[in-house]
Amino acid sequence: MSTQLLLLVLVLGGGTRFLAGQSESSIPPQPAKGALPQAAQQNIASGLSASASALSFGNEQINSPSAPQLLTITNPGKSEVIFSEVTSSALDFRLVHNCALAPDPMPAGGSCGISIQFVPIAVGPRSGTITIAIGGDRSLPPLIISLAGNGTNSPVKLSQTYLTFRTLLVGMTSMPQVVRLTNRSNTDPARITSITISPDFELAATNTQCAAGNTLAPLGSCNLSVVWAPTDSGTRSGQVMIADSDATPPHIIDLQATATGVRLSSGTLRWNPTAVGKTGNSQSVEVRNEGHTPIEIESIEASGDFFQQNTCGKELIQHQDCLITIWFQPTDAGKRVGTVLIHDSDPTKVQQTFLTGVGSALDLFPVEMDFGAHAAESTSAPQIVTVSNRGIAKVNIAAVNVSGDFVIPGKTCGDTIAPGQSCRVSISFSPTAGGVRTGVLKIETDNGSVPQNVILSGTGLSGMER
Repeated sequence: MSTQLLLLVLVLGGGTRFLAGQSESSIPPQPAKGALPQAAQQNIASGLSASASALSFGNEQINSPSAPQLLTITNPGKSEVIFSEVTSSALDFRLVHNCALAPDPMPAGGSCGISIQFVPIAVGPRSGTITIAIGGDRSLPPLIISLAGNGTNSPVKLSQTYLTFRTLLVGMTSMPQVVRLTNRSNTDPARITSITISPDFELAATNTQCAAGNTLAPLGSCNLSVVWAPTDSGTRSGQVMIADSDATPPHIIDLQATATGVRLSSGTLRWNPTAVGKTGNSQSVEVRNEGHTPIEIESIEASGDFFQQNTCGKELIQHQDCLITIWFQPTDAGKRVGTVLIHDSDPTKVQQTFLTGVGSALDLFPVEMDFGAHAAESTSAPQIVTVSNRGIAKVNIAAVNVSGDFVIPGKTCGDTIAPGQSCRVSISFSPTAGGVRTGVLKIETDNGSVPQNVILSGTGLSGMER
Protein backbone atom coordinates (compact mmCIF):
# COMPACT_ATOMS: atom_id res chain seq x y z
CA MET A 1 0.00 0.00 0.00
CA SER A 2 1.39 3.37 -0.95
CA THR A 3 2.41 6.28 1.20
CA GLN A 4 -0.38 8.19 -0.52
CA LEU A 5 -2.91 5.68 0.82
CA LEU A 6 -1.36 5.90 4.25
CA LEU A 7 -1.87 9.65 4.32
CA LEU A 8 -5.48 9.37 3.11
CA VAL A 9 -6.49 6.81 5.69
CA LEU A 10 -5.03 8.97 8.43
CA VAL A 11 -6.92 12.02 7.16
CA LEU A 12 -10.21 10.14 7.00
CA GLY A 13 -9.58 8.70 10.49
CA GLY A 14 -10.44 12.12 12.00
CA GLY A 15 -7.72 13.41 14.34
CA THR A 16 -5.03 10.77 13.82
CA ARG A 17 -1.84 12.49 12.83
CA PHE A 18 0.28 12.05 9.67
CA LEU A 19 2.86 9.40 10.41
CA ALA A 20 5.75 7.57 8.84
CA GLY A 21 7.54 4.27 9.28
CA GLN A 22 5.80 1.43 7.47
CA SER A 23 6.85 -2.17 7.98
CA GLU A 24 7.71 -4.51 5.16
CA SER A 25 5.18 -7.14 4.25
CA SER A 26 6.04 -10.81 4.12
CA ILE A 27 3.45 -11.36 1.39
CA PRO A 28 4.85 -12.24 -2.06
CA PRO A 29 5.03 -9.38 -4.58
CA GLN A 30 1.77 -8.44 -6.27
CA PRO A 31 0.87 -6.01 -9.04
CA ALA A 32 2.01 -2.60 -7.85
CA LYS A 33 -0.38 -0.26 -6.13
CA GLY A 34 0.26 3.43 -5.66
CA ALA A 35 2.72 5.68 -7.41
CA LEU A 36 4.54 4.14 -10.35
CA PRO A 37 8.39 4.11 -10.19
CA GLN A 38 8.68 7.00 -12.61
CA ALA A 39 5.98 8.98 -10.79
CA ALA A 40 8.11 10.88 -8.32
CA GLN A 41 7.05 14.34 -7.25
CA GLN A 42 7.35 16.69 -10.21
CA ASN A 43 6.68 20.25 -11.26
CA ILE A 44 4.19 20.53 -14.12
CA ALA A 45 3.91 23.31 -16.67
CA SER A 46 0.74 24.48 -14.94
CA GLY A 47 2.85 25.70 -12.04
CA LEU A 48 1.49 23.05 -9.68
CA SER A 49 3.40 20.22 -8.05
CA ALA A 50 1.92 16.72 -7.61
CA SER A 51 3.11 14.05 -5.20
CA ALA A 52 2.86 11.57 -8.09
CA SER A 53 2.28 11.83 -11.83
CA ALA A 54 0.67 8.37 -12.02
CA LEU A 55 -1.08 5.92 -9.70
CA SER A 56 -1.55 2.18 -10.08
CA PHE A 57 -4.28 0.34 -8.15
CA GLY A 58 -3.35 -3.24 -9.08
CA ASN A 59 -6.03 -5.95 -9.21
CA GLU A 60 -9.55 -5.25 -7.96
CA GLN A 61 -12.81 -7.20 -8.21
CA ILE A 62 -15.27 -5.52 -10.56
CA ASN A 63 -17.78 -3.24 -8.84
CA SER A 64 -15.73 -3.47 -5.63
CA PRO A 65 -14.10 -0.25 -4.31
CA SER A 66 -10.38 -0.31 -3.65
CA ALA A 67 -8.68 1.36 -0.74
CA PRO A 68 -8.44 5.09 -1.56
CA GLN A 69 -5.15 6.66 -2.58
CA LEU A 70 -4.17 10.28 -1.95
CA LEU A 71 -2.55 12.80 -4.26
CA THR A 72 -1.07 15.89 -2.64
CA ILE A 73 -1.23 18.94 -4.90
CA THR A 74 1.06 21.84 -3.98
CA ASN A 75 1.28 25.40 -5.24
CA PRO A 76 5.04 26.16 -5.30
CA GLY A 77 4.53 29.54 -6.97
CA LYS A 78 4.55 33.02 -5.52
CA SER A 79 0.85 33.78 -6.05
CA GLU A 80 -2.41 32.06 -5.13
CA VAL A 81 -4.29 29.83 -7.59
CA ILE A 82 -7.94 28.93 -8.03
CA PHE A 83 -8.97 25.49 -9.27
CA SER A 84 -11.71 25.67 -11.86
CA GLU A 85 -12.06 21.92 -12.40
CA VAL A 86 -10.95 18.60 -10.94
CA THR A 87 -12.36 15.67 -12.90
CA SER A 88 -11.87 11.96 -13.54
CA SER A 89 -11.99 10.79 -17.13
CA ALA A 90 -13.28 7.27 -16.38
CA LEU A 91 -16.10 5.84 -14.29
CA ASP A 92 -13.64 3.25 -12.92
CA PHE A 93 -11.87 5.96 -10.90
CA ARG A 94 -13.88 7.98 -8.39
CA LEU A 95 -12.96 11.18 -6.62
CA VAL A 96 -13.68 10.46 -2.96
CA HIS A 97 -12.23 13.57 -1.34
CA ASN A 98 -11.38 16.76 -3.17
CA CYS A 99 -10.09 19.69 -1.14
CA ALA A 100 -8.87 21.35 -4.33
CA LEU A 101 -12.40 22.65 -4.93
CA ALA A 102 -12.53 24.57 -1.67
CA PRO A 103 -14.08 28.04 -2.07
CA ASP A 104 -10.88 29.81 -1.06
CA PRO A 105 -7.87 30.06 -3.40
CA MET A 106 -4.80 27.96 -2.65
CA PRO A 107 -2.13 30.34 -1.30
CA ALA A 108 1.47 30.33 -2.46
CA GLY A 109 3.16 27.32 -0.85
CA GLY A 110 -0.21 25.80 0.06
CA SER A 111 -1.32 22.23 -0.63
CA CYS A 112 -4.42 20.06 -0.63
CA GLY A 113 -5.33 16.40 -1.03
CA ILE A 114 -7.32 14.55 -3.68
CA SER A 115 -8.24 10.94 -2.98
CA ILE A 116 -9.23 8.40 -5.61
CA GLN A 117 -10.84 4.96 -5.45
CA PHE A 118 -10.65 2.33 -8.16
CA VAL A 119 -14.02 0.65 -8.79
CA PRO A 120 -13.58 -1.35 -12.01
CA ILE A 121 -16.73 -1.63 -14.09
CA ALA A 122 -15.31 -4.31 -16.40
CA VAL A 123 -12.70 -7.08 -16.47
CA GLY A 124 -9.19 -6.34 -17.71
CA PRO A 125 -6.84 -3.35 -17.70
CA ARG A 126 -8.55 -0.07 -16.90
CA SER A 127 -7.05 3.37 -17.27
CA GLY A 128 -7.98 6.99 -16.84
CA THR A 129 -6.73 10.40 -15.78
CA ILE A 130 -7.37 13.04 -13.18
CA THR A 131 -7.36 16.52 -14.68
CA ILE A 132 -6.80 19.61 -12.53
CA ALA A 133 -7.44 22.92 -14.26
CA ILE A 134 -6.57 26.39 -12.96
CA GLY A 135 -9.10 29.20 -13.38
CA GLY A 136 -8.64 32.93 -13.61
CA ASP A 137 -6.84 35.00 -16.19
CA ARG A 138 -3.76 32.79 -16.29
CA SER A 139 -3.65 30.62 -19.40
CA LEU A 140 -1.92 27.49 -18.13
CA PRO A 141 -2.25 23.87 -19.20
CA PRO A 142 -4.02 21.54 -16.73
CA LEU A 143 -2.26 19.13 -14.42
CA ILE A 144 -2.95 15.55 -15.55
CA ILE A 145 -2.42 12.45 -13.39
CA SER A 146 -2.46 9.02 -15.07
CA LEU A 147 -4.41 6.18 -13.41
CA ALA A 148 -4.26 2.44 -14.01
CA GLY A 149 -5.77 -0.71 -12.55
CA ASN A 150 -6.93 -4.18 -13.49
CA GLY A 151 -10.51 -5.41 -13.10
CA THR A 152 -11.01 -9.04 -12.17
CA ASN A 153 -14.11 -11.21 -11.94
CA SER A 154 -14.05 -14.24 -9.70
CA PRO A 155 -16.94 -16.24 -8.27
CA VAL A 156 -15.16 -15.86 -4.92
CA LYS A 157 -15.71 -12.36 -3.55
CA LEU A 158 -14.68 -10.36 -0.47
CA SER A 159 -17.28 -8.23 1.31
CA GLN A 160 -14.67 -5.44 1.49
CA THR A 161 -11.10 -4.99 0.36
CA TYR A 162 -9.50 -2.74 2.97
CA LEU A 163 -9.54 -2.35 6.74
CA THR A 164 -8.36 0.54 8.92
CA PHE A 165 -7.61 -0.06 12.62
CA ARG A 166 -7.63 2.49 15.41
CA THR A 167 -4.37 3.55 17.04
CA LEU A 168 -3.31 0.94 19.59
CA LEU A 169 -0.68 0.67 22.32
CA VAL A 170 2.23 -1.65 21.57
CA GLY A 171 1.59 -5.09 23.05
CA MET A 172 -2.19 -4.78 22.92
CA THR A 173 -4.52 -6.58 20.51
CA SER A 174 -7.40 -4.84 18.77
CA MET A 175 -10.95 -6.02 18.46
CA PRO A 176 -11.36 -8.12 15.30
CA GLN A 177 -12.68 -6.70 12.07
CA VAL A 178 -14.51 -9.20 9.89
CA VAL A 179 -14.48 -9.60 6.10
CA ARG A 180 -16.75 -12.21 4.54
CA LEU A 181 -15.42 -14.47 1.76
CA THR A 182 -18.25 -15.85 -0.38
CA ASN A 183 -18.41 -18.36 -3.23
CA ARG A 184 -21.11 -16.90 -5.47
CA SER A 185 -21.16 -19.83 -7.85
CA ASN A 186 -24.40 -21.84 -7.88
CA THR A 187 -22.69 -25.03 -9.05
CA ASP A 188 -18.95 -25.15 -8.41
CA PRO A 189 -17.14 -25.37 -5.04
CA ALA A 190 -14.06 -23.24 -4.40
CA ARG A 191 -11.05 -24.50 -2.47
CA ILE A 192 -8.96 -22.04 -0.40
CA THR A 193 -5.35 -22.90 -1.24
CA SER A 194 -3.53 -20.38 0.98
CA ILE A 195 -4.03 -17.42 3.32
CA THR A 196 -1.09 -15.15 4.20
CA ILE A 197 -1.04 -12.02 6.34
CA SER A 198 1.50 -9.28 6.99
CA PRO A 199 3.45 -9.03 10.25
CA ASP A 200 1.73 -7.38 13.22
CA PHE A 201 -1.68 -8.43 11.87
CA GLU A 202 -3.26 -11.75 12.82
CA LEU A 203 -6.27 -13.91 12.03
CA ALA A 204 -8.36 -14.40 15.15
CA ALA A 205 -9.47 -17.90 16.13
CA THR A 206 -13.21 -18.13 15.48
CA ASN A 207 -15.61 -20.93 14.55
CA THR A 208 -16.30 -19.37 11.16
CA GLN A 209 -12.69 -18.42 10.31
CA CYS A 210 -11.55 -19.18 6.78
CA ALA A 211 -8.62 -21.60 6.66
CA ALA A 212 -6.28 -22.88 3.96
CA GLY A 213 -7.44 -26.25 2.70
CA ASN A 214 -11.12 -25.55 3.36
CA THR A 215 -13.62 -25.77 0.54
CA LEU A 216 -16.44 -23.31 0.07
CA ALA A 217 -19.56 -25.04 -1.18
CA PRO A 218 -21.61 -23.32 -3.89
CA LEU A 219 -23.04 -20.14 -2.33
CA GLY A 220 -21.03 -20.93 0.82
CA SER A 221 -18.97 -18.45 2.82
CA CYS A 222 -16.54 -18.05 5.70
CA ASN A 223 -15.13 -15.12 7.68
CA LEU A 224 -11.70 -13.53 7.86
CA SER A 225 -11.47 -12.04 11.37
CA VAL A 226 -8.41 -9.77 11.38
CA VAL A 227 -6.80 -8.21 14.45
CA TRP A 228 -4.03 -5.62 14.86
CA ALA A 229 -1.34 -6.69 17.36
CA PRO A 230 1.61 -4.26 17.07
CA THR A 231 5.04 -5.23 18.35
CA ASP A 232 6.51 -1.74 18.00
CA SER A 233 5.36 1.82 17.46
CA GLY A 234 4.80 3.16 13.97
CA THR A 235 2.40 2.90 11.07
CA ARG A 236 1.89 -0.36 9.22
CA SER A 237 0.56 -1.04 5.76
CA GLY A 238 -0.21 -4.73 5.31
CA GLN A 239 -2.32 -7.23 3.42
CA VAL A 240 -4.30 -10.40 3.80
CA MET A 241 -3.92 -12.48 0.63
CA ILE A 242 -6.29 -15.34 -0.13
CA ALA A 243 -5.59 -17.69 -3.04
CA ASP A 244 -8.18 -20.21 -4.19
CA SER A 245 -8.81 -22.76 -6.92
CA ASP A 246 -10.22 -20.09 -9.22
CA ALA A 247 -7.90 -18.97 -12.03
CA THR A 248 -8.14 -15.26 -11.18
CA PRO A 249 -5.42 -13.43 -9.16
CA PRO A 250 -5.41 -13.79 -5.35
CA HIS A 251 -7.91 -11.78 -3.33
CA ILE A 252 -6.32 -9.01 -1.27
CA ILE A 253 -7.49 -7.13 1.80
CA ASP A 254 -5.38 -4.00 2.34
CA LEU A 255 -4.66 -3.23 6.00
CA GLN A 256 -3.73 0.07 7.64
CA ALA A 257 -2.97 0.71 11.32
CA THR A 258 -0.91 2.83 13.71
CA ALA A 259 0.70 1.86 17.02
CA THR A 260 1.79 4.14 19.83
CA GLY A 261 4.63 3.22 22.14
CA VAL A 262 3.68 5.71 24.86
CA ARG A 263 1.65 4.49 27.82
CA LEU A 264 0.33 6.98 30.37
CA SER A 265 -0.65 5.69 33.79
CA SER A 266 -3.71 7.95 33.80
CA GLY A 267 -5.68 9.87 31.21
CA THR A 268 -7.46 12.08 33.78
CA LEU A 269 -6.53 13.55 37.16
CA ARG A 270 -9.01 15.22 39.55
CA TRP A 271 -8.40 17.45 42.56
CA ASN A 272 -10.63 18.05 45.56
CA PRO A 273 -11.76 21.63 46.28
CA THR A 274 -8.72 23.79 46.88
CA ALA A 275 -8.68 27.35 48.21
CA VAL A 276 -8.01 30.06 45.65
CA GLY A 277 -4.31 30.93 45.67
CA LYS A 278 -3.36 27.80 47.60
CA THR A 279 -1.54 24.81 46.11
CA GLY A 280 -3.31 21.47 46.32
CA ASN A 281 -1.69 18.10 46.80
CA SER A 282 0.48 16.82 43.97
CA GLN A 283 -0.51 13.96 41.69
CA SER A 284 1.68 12.07 39.24
CA VAL A 285 1.46 10.47 35.80
CA GLU A 286 3.92 7.78 34.75
CA VAL A 287 5.07 7.89 31.12
CA ARG A 288 6.48 4.64 29.72
CA ASN A 289 7.88 3.63 26.35
CA GLU A 290 6.38 0.20 25.66
CA GLY A 291 7.98 -0.07 22.21
CA HIS A 292 11.45 -0.86 20.91
CA THR A 293 12.00 2.47 19.16
CA PRO A 294 13.40 5.31 21.33
CA ILE A 295 10.99 8.21 21.83
CA GLU A 296 12.34 11.74 21.81
CA ILE A 297 10.62 14.13 24.22
CA GLU A 298 10.26 17.56 22.62
CA SER A 299 8.32 19.32 25.38
CA ILE A 300 5.99 18.78 28.33
CA GLU A 301 3.62 21.54 29.36
CA ALA A 302 0.66 22.02 31.69
CA SER A 303 -2.17 24.46 31.01
CA GLY A 304 -4.83 26.15 33.10
CA ASP A 305 -4.42 26.45 36.87
CA PHE A 306 -1.90 23.59 36.90
CA PHE A 307 1.88 23.35 36.79
CA GLN A 308 4.24 20.40 36.45
CA GLN A 309 7.74 19.10 36.96
CA ASN A 310 9.06 15.93 35.34
CA THR A 311 11.96 13.48 35.20
CA CYS A 312 11.56 12.62 31.51
CA GLY A 313 14.59 14.31 30.00
CA LYS A 314 14.99 14.31 26.21
CA GLU A 315 14.50 10.63 25.40
CA LEU A 316 12.82 7.45 26.60
CA ILE A 317 14.51 4.26 25.43
CA GLN A 318 12.84 0.85 25.24
CA HIS A 319 10.76 0.08 28.37
CA GLN A 320 12.04 3.19 30.18
CA ASP A 321 9.63 5.31 32.19
CA CYS A 322 9.58 8.74 33.78
CA LEU A 323 7.30 10.71 36.09
CA ILE A 324 5.33 13.92 35.62
CA THR A 325 4.23 15.53 38.90
CA ILE A 326 1.34 18.02 38.69
CA TRP A 327 0.05 20.60 41.18
CA PHE A 328 -3.27 22.46 41.22
CA GLN A 329 -3.30 26.15 42.17
CA PRO A 330 -6.73 27.67 41.40
CA THR A 331 -6.85 31.32 40.42
CA ASP A 332 -10.61 31.57 40.84
CA ALA A 333 -13.52 29.73 42.44
CA GLY A 334 -15.44 27.08 40.50
CA LYS A 335 -14.49 24.28 38.15
CA ARG A 336 -10.99 24.60 36.68
CA VAL A 337 -9.70 22.50 33.79
CA GLY A 338 -6.38 22.02 32.03
CA THR A 339 -4.16 19.46 30.32
CA VAL A 340 -0.68 18.07 30.41
CA LEU A 341 0.59 17.82 26.83
CA ILE A 342 3.60 15.71 25.88
CA HIS A 343 5.03 16.51 22.45
CA ASP A 344 7.24 13.66 21.26
CA SER A 345 8.46 11.62 18.30
CA ASP A 346 5.88 8.87 18.77
CA PRO A 347 3.63 8.39 15.71
CA THR A 348 0.73 9.97 17.60
CA LYS A 349 2.90 13.10 18.17
CA VAL A 350 1.05 14.38 21.27
CA GLN A 351 -0.04 12.58 24.44
CA GLN A 352 -2.36 14.24 26.92
CA THR A 353 -3.78 13.88 30.39
CA PHE A 354 -6.89 15.88 31.25
CA LEU A 355 -6.81 17.83 34.53
CA THR A 356 -9.76 19.07 36.52
CA GLY A 357 -10.20 20.63 39.94
CA VAL A 358 -12.46 22.94 41.91
CA GLY A 359 -11.34 26.31 43.18
CA SER A 360 -12.95 27.36 46.45
CA ALA A 361 -13.12 30.74 48.13
CA LEU A 362 -12.98 28.91 51.47
CA ASP A 363 -9.64 27.89 52.94
CA LEU A 364 -9.77 25.30 55.75
CA PHE A 365 -6.81 24.81 58.06
CA PRO A 366 -5.79 22.21 58.93
CA VAL A 367 -7.27 19.75 56.43
CA GLU A 368 -6.51 16.70 58.60
CA MET A 369 -6.75 16.17 62.36
CA ASP A 370 -5.54 13.25 64.46
CA PHE A 371 -6.89 13.29 68.03
CA GLY A 372 -4.73 10.42 69.28
CA ALA A 373 -6.00 7.81 71.77
CA HIS A 374 -8.90 8.46 74.16
CA ALA A 375 -11.01 6.29 76.37
CA ALA A 376 -14.29 5.10 74.95
CA GLU A 377 -17.30 7.17 76.07
CA SER A 378 -14.99 10.12 76.94
CA THR A 379 -14.65 13.45 75.15
CA SER A 380 -11.30 14.97 74.17
CA ALA A 381 -10.25 18.57 74.44
CA PRO A 382 -11.34 20.49 71.32
CA GLN A 383 -9.16 21.22 68.35
CA ILE A 384 -9.74 24.24 66.11
CA VAL A 385 -10.38 24.43 62.35
CA THR A 386 -9.98 27.91 60.89
CA VAL A 387 -12.25 28.75 57.94
CA SER A 388 -11.08 31.72 55.83
CA ASN A 389 -12.69 33.45 52.85
CA ARG A 390 -9.95 34.11 50.27
CA GLY A 391 -12.38 35.27 47.57
CA ILE A 392 -13.59 38.72 46.61
CA ALA A 393 -17.24 38.14 47.53
CA LYS A 394 -18.98 37.00 50.67
CA VAL A 395 -19.57 33.27 51.14
CA ASN A 396 -22.88 32.04 52.48
CA ILE A 397 -22.55 29.02 54.77
CA ALA A 398 -25.36 26.51 54.27
CA ALA A 399 -24.26 23.84 56.77
CA VAL A 400 -21.43 22.81 59.10
CA ASN A 401 -21.64 19.08 59.89
CA VAL A 402 -19.40 16.42 61.38
CA SER A 403 -19.61 12.63 61.03
CA GLY A 404 -18.28 9.66 62.98
CA ASP A 405 -17.30 9.77 66.66
CA PHE A 406 -16.73 13.51 66.60
CA VAL A 407 -18.74 16.48 67.89
CA ILE A 408 -18.77 20.25 67.44
CA PRO A 409 -18.81 21.84 70.90
CA GLY A 410 -18.77 25.34 69.46
CA LYS A 411 -18.16 27.57 66.43
CA THR A 412 -17.93 31.23 65.53
CA CYS A 413 -19.02 30.73 61.90
CA GLY A 414 -22.36 32.36 61.16
CA ASP A 415 -24.38 32.41 57.97
CA THR A 416 -21.80 34.38 55.97
CA ILE A 417 -18.06 35.03 55.86
CA ALA A 418 -16.98 38.35 54.38
CA PRO A 419 -14.02 38.59 51.97
CA GLY A 420 -10.73 38.38 53.85
CA GLN A 421 -12.46 37.28 57.09
CA SER A 422 -12.35 33.96 58.94
CA CYS A 423 -14.19 31.98 61.59
CA ARG A 424 -13.47 28.93 63.74
CA VAL A 425 -15.02 25.52 64.32
CA SER A 426 -14.16 23.54 67.48
CA ILE A 427 -14.12 19.73 67.16
CA SER A 428 -13.83 17.13 69.92
CA PHE A 429 -13.29 13.36 69.68
CA SER A 430 -15.82 11.21 71.57
CA PRO A 431 -15.12 7.54 70.76
CA THR A 432 -18.04 5.16 71.19
CA ALA A 433 -15.86 2.03 70.99
CA GLY A 434 -12.28 0.87 70.89
CA GLY A 435 -10.15 0.93 67.75
CA VAL A 436 -9.48 3.44 64.99
CA ARG A 437 -12.37 5.87 64.50
CA THR A 438 -12.71 8.21 61.52
CA GLY A 439 -14.98 11.06 60.47
CA VAL A 440 -15.28 14.17 58.31
CA LEU A 441 -16.02 17.84 58.96
CA LYS A 442 -18.05 19.18 56.02
CA ILE A 443 -18.68 22.84 55.33
CA GLU A 444 -21.30 23.43 52.64
CA THR A 445 -22.04 26.70 50.85
CA ASP A 446 -25.28 27.81 49.25
CA ASN A 447 -23.91 27.88 45.66
CA GLY A 448 -24.14 24.10 45.34
CA SER A 449 -20.37 23.57 45.07
CA VAL A 450 -18.60 20.50 46.43
CA PRO A 451 -18.36 20.67 50.26
CA GLN A 452 -15.03 21.50 51.84
CA ASN A 453 -13.79 18.67 54.07
CA VAL A 454 -11.47 18.14 56.99
CA ILE A 455 -10.45 14.49 57.57
CA LEU A 456 -10.73 13.45 61.23
CA SER A 457 -9.23 10.42 62.99
CA GLY A 458 -8.61 9.08 66.47
CA THR A 459 -8.28 5.85 68.42
CA GLY A 460 -10.77 4.68 71.03
CA LEU A 461 -9.49 2.74 74.06
CA SER A 462 -11.67 0.03 75.57
CA GLY A 463 -11.73 -0.62 79.33
CA MET A 464 -8.88 -3.15 79.25
CA GLU A 465 -6.67 -0.84 77.15
CA ARG A 466 -6.86 2.16 79.44
